[in-house]
Amino acid sequence: MVNKPKIQGTAFETLTVNKLNEYGFKARRLAEGGSKDLGDIECENTFAGLIPNPKIILEAKHRQNLNVHQTLAKAKEKAGGDVILTWKKTIKKNNSRVRVADGERIVYIIDEELMFKLLKSYTGEGNNAE
Repeated sequence: MVNKPKIQGTAFETLTVNKLNEYGFKARRLAEGGSKDLGDIECENTFAGLIPNPKIILEAKHRQNLNVHQTLAKAKEKAGGDVILTWKKTIKKNNSRVRVADGERIVYIIDEELMFKLLKSYTGEGNNAE
């Protein structure tokens, strides 16, 4: 039996990894499940000073509805630190079998602390944001 949501999720994770690698990062999908499941994707910083941490975890979600506050909190707890929540929202329109983007195709969600770390790195204030 084919699990369509699982196939969609895997395809979205692969799309995200490919996009990160195209931009020059070193990204890979992580194995799921078990006590060592940190998230869906690990992205390594290959640009000195751009990202405050050498590696960051991404949690990818491809679904119509998502409680971003709860999902981000759970992903941070699972990863044990900073996480970027990646959400692809698609819906069915006009009884079509194909789901289409609803608004922005993909959004990346971070918490306040990571946002300020990234902004400090971006503005050249260094990687030592606490």
